[in-house]
Amino acid sequence: MFTCNNLNLLTFTYFLKLFLGISMTIIPFIYLEKTFIKIIKYKEKHKKLDKFIFKKQIKGFIYVIILFILAFTLHNSLNKDSNVCYTYANKDVFLEYIKTYKSLENKKISLEVKEKYLENTIIKTYNSSINKDNKKTNSTLNLISSALKDDDKVDESIKEETLNLIETDYNKFNNVYVVDGVFYYPLFRSGNWSTYSGTSCPSDPASQGYNNPYGYNNYFYTRLTKFIADANENGYKITFSTQGCRTYNTQVYYYNTMVRGRAAYPGYSLHGFGIASDLEFYQSDGSICGYGRTDSSCPSMGWAHQNASKYGLTFPLLQASYREDWHIEPINKNKY
Repeated sequence: MFTCNNLNLLTFTYFLKLFLGISMTIIPFIYLEKTFIKIIKYKEKHKKLDKFIFKKQIKGFIYVIILFILAFTLHNSLNKDSNVCYTYANKDVFLEYIKTYKSLENKKISLEVKEKYLENTIIKTYNSSINKDNKKTNSTLNLISSALKDDDKVDESIKEETLNLIETDYNKFNNVYVVDGVFYYPLFRSGNWSTYSGTSCPSDPASQGYNNPYGYNNYFYTRLTKFIADANENGYKITFSTQGCRTYNTQVYYYNTMVRGRAAYPGYSLHGFGIASDLEFYQSDGSICGYGRTDSSCPSMGWAHQNASKYGLTFPLLQASYREDWHIEPINKNKY
């Protein structure tokens, strides 16, 4: 269980870690430096060293050694995997947490979502800070860019619109929040109907704040339609499902009528949250790419699989036991 997502606890732990670090490094160094200088000055003045000067410094030296041992012991004891907060409480995490905490303080979102977002901030910032030397980061942008070929370039208009973590929507669409480009959807809890996908699909999307008539999440729909439009402009015909939000009962029907393992268990499917779609791929002559297609035999599908990451999208079931080369969803998502 994550135990550091608390402003007071994180603040206390950070300053404790700072104090222990100073006690193990700076204080002993300063003391030894001053002691060395005193000894040098004593020798210059008296032309020799005697027991007096060493006895005079021994008391302070003992105190410094005791402080070092205590700090070192406590640091090692706390700096274990079992003490998550002490491990995570570095300067970058502390400052970013305060910044994020203040930005969410007056936002009208549930406490549960705030806590999940703050927890994600701690983990993401910590992972980023420990990888600075290797110029690594766990941010969504670098995950996306690493998937691109060296000679590929992200369309700047797409980057500004969807990939630079400016998406922020604290309102629910199908129980999904979008905060800084991350799609947060409910963790399935048996018996808790509000966490089941497909239970909150809009009856009239146009009048309920949606930017599309199908019930897709607004930001997902923006990414998806830009992706489809660019495919068509490049000569690749692709269409998306008009089933923007799949109801729970529809998922039950699919689950009961399809081969087991082919459809997600009712309540789990991302289709029911409006953040997944099924695509149809076409040949240049307008015919649908048929069974047994590959990226080579179906160029429109090949283009989609190669370029989806540029739009913050992914095909996660390409390596599944039941391969679905048509299922697309956001790259950056998390459960709350």
